[in-house]
Amino acid sequence: MKMWIIAKKEINDFFSTWLGYTIITIFLTTTTLFTWILDTQFNMLNAGFADLNAFFSLCPIIFIFLLPAICIKSFSNEFKSETIEILFSKPIRNNEIIIGKFIGCFIISFFNIIPTLIYFFGIYSLKDEVALIDIGSTITSYFGLLLLSCSFISISIFSSILTNNQIVSFISSVFICFFLFFINEFADFISDPKIYDVINYIGIKEHYFSLNQGIISAKDISYFFALNYLFIHLSIIYLNKIKK
Repeated sequence: MKMWIIAKKEINDFFSTWLGYTIITIFLTTTTLFTWILDTQFNMLNAGFADLNAFFSLCPIIFIFLLPAICIKSFSNEFKSETIEILFSKPIRNNEIIIGKFIGCFIISFFNIIPTLIYFFGIYSLKDEVALIDIGSTITSYFGLLLLSCSFISISIFSSILTNNQIVSFISSVFICFFLFFINEFADFISDPKIYDVINYIGIKEHYFSLNQGIISAKDISYFFALNYLFIHLSIIYLNKIKK
């Protein structure tokens, strides 16, 4: 119950200012422009077949910047305004604070994703002109997008707890998200197959696009859960250190 109170506060704080609505508007405007209007590699109408692969390829790039922007105030603002002391004075455990903020940020990101279902119905309406849309693959792709959101959120919350400077928090979040997502690109320069496999496994990209292909494997699911657990646990440890 206490976690839900924290989550609700996080959501209310986000939508209490113009910034929250601006972030959502920017996300939807950007995805619409790149996937429907502009003549880019992400334009779904240029693909020649009915799927949302271009949209799901674009989302990680946007989320690397969008989700840190959503989570930027999670703790940085609490430290700067010293409202963190109010949280510490209440009968609530640090893990409940972290998980509550995580849930709140996830719900906000979910609000961003839900309107994009209109893209699915838009593509589905074209099914007579192009190949039939793969509904199963679309479902697993949205599932992968939610897992990706969780990962970037847990990373961003951890970055937010390290500093009271929102700009530093944002930049560090973007850097970590970018690095973990695109680290697979460096694997191509590795000749040792064992190191190659390790780097590929560490990177988010391979696991995310595996789900985009309609494949739900224990390896990918366990990876995302482990990654989220790692950064949430690190956040709890650091918050415990601050409280002492």
